[in-house]
Amino acid sequence: MNLIKSIYLLLSSLALIFVAKLDSYGIYLLLALFWSFCAFYKPLTKFAIWSIIIFMAGFALMRTFRILIVGESDINLLTILISEILIALIGFWLVTYKRGPY
Repeated sequence: MNLIKSIYLLLSSLALIFVAKLDSYGIYLLLALFWSFCAFYKPLTKFAIWSIIIFMAGFALMRTFRILIVGESDINLLTILISEILIALIGFWLVTYKRGPY
């Protein structure tokens, strides 16, 4: 499970670096570096995954409001929205996953 969490953190940081490249926001790069660091530093892994959940859920909520208010949506916008929701749900599953007693 630790390997899956590390891969999740690294892939999320790569996705965020791609977004930062498009928007030139330094905070995105800082978060991506933090997530990459936490992929290898286990005491902060759970905290990093929670930050991804909050970050992606916030973006999904903002994007949903934009679609509802502006009324315009295209396949790219919907694809990004679905991706953000999936990333948040996967992160929530990783944080709450409990191994069985067996």
